[in-house]
Amino acid sequence: MSNEEKILSMLTKMQADIDALRAEVATINHNSNPQPPKKTMTQREVFMGLANLLNDDEKEALGKYMEAEMARKAALYG
Repeated sequence: MSNEEKILSMLTKMQADIDALRAEVATINHNSNPQPPKKTMTQREVFMGLANLLNDDEKEALGKYMEAEMARKAALYG
């Protein structure tokens, strides 16, 4: 499995975990007094936190992925 595939797998799992937590929070808020929303992490903050857990090869692969993602967004949204 390539580094890119490993990172994509980790990000997919992280997104599933985030979705599960959001659903849990929504259920709690529905059953009790709603709390004001807390600041959510930006995609960059998530990537930077993830980068601290990676070795140098994985960091390089993540950097390339981030560059490609930024280029894709720039192309889509001009």
